[in-house]
Amino acid sequence: MKNTRTIFLKGLEVLSLFGLVLGAFLIPLSQAKADVLPASVSMTASPSTIACGQSAHLNWNSVNATLVTITPGIGTVNPSGNLDVFPTQSTTYTITGTNSSGGFGTVFATVQVTGSCGQTLPTLTLTADQTSITSGNSTIVRWTTGNNPTSCVATGGSNGWSGSRDVNGGVFSTGVLYGTTAYAMTCTNSAGSVSSSATVSVGTTGQRPTVNLTADQTNVSSGGSTTIRWNPTNSPDYCTASSGTNGWSGSRSISGGSFYTGALYGTTTFTMLCSNNNGSSSESVTVTTNGGGTSIDSPTVNLTADQQNIASGSSTTIRWNPANNPSYCNATNGSNGWPGSRSPYSGSFYTGILYSTTTYTMTCTNSAGYLTDSVTVTVGGGLYYGTCQDPNATNYRNSLPCQYQQIYPVISQPTVNIYADSTNLAYNGATYIRWNTTNATYCSASGGSTGWSGTKSIGPGSFYTGSLNGSRTYTIVCNNNTGSSSDSVTVSVRGQVIPNPTPIKTSYVLLTSSVDRNQPIVPTIDNTRPHPGDEINYTVGYQNIGTGAITNLVLRIDLPYEVNYVSSNPTNPNISGNVLIFNLGTLKANGQGVVTARVRVGNNVPYGTNLNFPATLSYTDPAGQYQSVGANVSAQVWAGDIVPTNTNTTTNLGANAFLAGFLPGNVFGWMIAIIVILAIIYFITGGFVKETTIVHTSTNHGDHA
Repeated sequence: MKNTRTIFLKGLEVLSLFGLVLGAFLIPLSQAKADVLPASVSMTASPSTIACGQSAHLNWNSVNATLVTITPGIGTVNPSGNLDVFPTQSTTYTITGTNSSGGFGTVFATVQVTGSCGQTLPTLTLTADQTSITSGNSTIVRWTTGNNPTSCVATGGSNGWSGSRDVNGGVFSTGVLYGTTAYAMTCTNSAGSVSSSATVSVGTTGQRPTVNLTADQTNVSSGGSTTIRWNPTNSPDYCTASSGTNGWSGSRSISGGSFYTGALYGTTTFTMLCSNNNGSSSESVTVTTNGGGTSIDSPTVNLTADQQNIASGSSTTIRWNPANNPSYCNATNGSNGWPGSRSPYSGSFYTGILYSTTTYTMTCTNSAGYLTDSVTVTVGGGLYYGTCQDPNATNYRNSLPCQYQQIYPVISQPTVNIYADSTNLAYNGATYIRWNTTNATYCSASGGSTGWSGTKSIGPGSFYTGSLNGSRTYTIVCNNNTGSSSDSVTVSVRGQVIPNPTPIKTSYVLLTSSVDRNQPIVPTIDNTRPHPGDEINYTVGYQNIGTGAITNLVLRIDLPYEVNYVSSNPTNPNISGNVLIFNLGTLKANGQGVVTARVRVGNNVPYGTNLNFPATLSYTDPAGQYQSVGANVSAQVWAGDIVPTNTNTTTNLGANAFLAGFLPGNVFGWMIAIIVILAIIYFITGGFVKETTIVHTSTNHGDHA
């Protein structure tokens, strides 16, 4: 017969077995439930204050985190670890731990850096283009800086000079001055301050410049050549060459120089004008050609405007059509990028917005002479505010009294103008397609060459055609809510020239270009990824690998709108907006040269902006044909790390008290805990308990007689 203890143990055995089975099913669910615990992290920095050049030791731990990151500049790390850091300025490091349930923890540790970390005093140079002018004239004040000033403040001066100024340097127009004026500036960084000043004397009468113009030979045979030399005096502000041939016309060095005429086939006069605030002087020299040669006519050029009378704030297009094979055309006067070298073939130029009457001039030249033509665009009144100019005006917007009215323009359908820098190319030549619009909200392109078709900006915009071996027509259509407009331009390509089997002089030009990052304190950044405010050196190398000299070399560099021109070598380009024109003269066989331009990226240029630096070199080959080659490089504005500067704080988020998070937090958890306890008791008692039977026996000692 089973006693009470046996029954109890048997029941415990059955209940334990049930607990083992239920626990095997429910414990994984309980474990999954435990995974939703939030992540916690901790981090310390030791020491928390260092001198510049020393290191600090970061030590960190995490709980329940599947991904741990530290910023700035470190990235993903192991859940626990340590690392030495070498900050150059006070830096707050942030550690963040996350897990798949969305739980996260964040901790900050700041390392304070004392000392200047090699910071040196800023540099500052303040100059005036003219330090002596006559009363009623003006000049330009310029400043350049170095060693990263954090602020620059102008004092003294006049006409709005005083106040905060660009720490990267800049220019300031003095406006009209009637008395001697002193300009001063102070620039500051963490190492201290420096100052510079410049004084413009007003009323002192100087001397007008002179120029001595000579030719090495004033008589040459037809087809011969010579060298023109000039030597200015009395400090001219600029010197301009005109007349002449083979690229003579245009800006020339104010310190003197020489010019190789190239082959001359007719008597030619070379002229130069030098000027400063006190006046100007001109000088000419004539080179006479005698006998032989080929007779050619002087070039002609017809300059027209699509509209010669426009309202203020409007625009138009200037067009030209040279004849008699000019070798060189140069634009002067005008505005918005008009001055400079122009195609000796027909072309067009968008004036941009005009607010005053403007005259555009072009001179085209060949070995027989030159011809100049001009066209004037008359600009009338535009919008007005305030008192009514015409009491009978019909464009008033409501019934307000006349003096409060404003005349608004009526927005009409869009317009678009498209043109090419050159519309007549040699075989495999290239050019730029340019366009501009008014009132457009969307533009698309079709036709053309590879890469042209598709959505285009509303402009102004440009497109490099690449090498062309056949004529192409480029079409653009622009739209707004009221309608659409389209325009096209055709680039003609001359046939391929098959070389004559008789040896003749040839020339070929190779054009290479490169950019390099001028920021030695960050040597690990790629040289095509400048930061806002960085300076970039843009280099264009060229080489004549042919057997004959080439003439009329003109290098055009189109700087992106996001950079500002600083300097160049040669130092005397024609500058129009962001277009640099270098007149390079003649390049002999196997000759080579280099042009450099230094620019600065704007401080507010968005990160990721692409900066394109196209260059085009045009020249006349020994056969008298106009040729051009091009190249393009690009850089991208780069962001880099952004370092916060918070107070040193060390926090251990998610710290748990003893057994916190272990004890069950609901009925389901308590059920699992009870089952586990019963299973433990089961194994402690030795598994299944065998049935125990207690038998009472008696011993028979027999009967005693």
